[in-house]
Amino acid sequence: MSDLPQQDIYHDNARLDVAPYIPAGARSVLEVGCGKGGFGPTLRRALGDRARIVGIEAVPAQAAVARSGHGFDEVVDGYFPQALTGEERFDLVCFNDVLEHVVDPWATLGAATDLLQPGGHVLAAIPSIQYAPVTISLLRGRWDYTDEGTLDRTHVRFFTRGTMTEMFDRAGLDVVTCAGVNSVYEQRWSRRSPLRRAWTTLMPDAEWLHFVVLGRLRAGGGSRTV
Repeated sequence: MSDLPQQDIYHDNARLDVAPYIPAGARSVLEVGCGKGGFGPTLRRALGDRARIVGIEAVPAQAAVARSGHGFDEVVDGYFPQALTGEERFDLVCFNDVLEHVVDPWATLGAATDLLQPGGHVLAAIPSIQYAPVTISLLRGRWDYTDEGTLDRTHVRFFTRGTMTEMFDRAGLDVVTCAGVNSVYEQRWSRRSPLRRAWTTLMPDAEWLHFVVLGRLRAGGGSRTV
């Protein structure tokens, strides 16, 4: 594994895999754990110049990069939600590869719902523990942490598609979309292997490195339902 600080390993990722699921009507957005800000330009292209886009990032060096030419109106230093001191409410709160790093992602998601405007959305990209290379390695008796990916050495929570949607439901969010992205056939495998194709036929969710979940705040929803 790398000796670099963990945040320095991650790329300045535009998250184009998440872009199709950004709600078109959002006019105020909070990205939690925005890192170096790669998703900022993606949000800006999707929502236009009139949208207010705010990031929050716990690593000051990463936040400083995000402030420079990444389309954010503001980047807050600190941890979510404690660093947000105002009363601002958002149409959309985003978590890209964040919730799996949090000891209590259920409470974190609940805190996000408290920041939503009525009818607002939460958008999250979450790695799936059913990803085929992980499940096959487990059957072979291996669970090896890595610098990046599903078994990232800083992940403390692990989810399947079903437990992702349950978490959203408990937070008072109706799941609008739960879509697999980043196919193993794009990332790791060739479709030429009959055994590998059979594995993802038997376990369709195993094809996907991530699921993108979009949830809409239900009437009366919020963290009190968690």
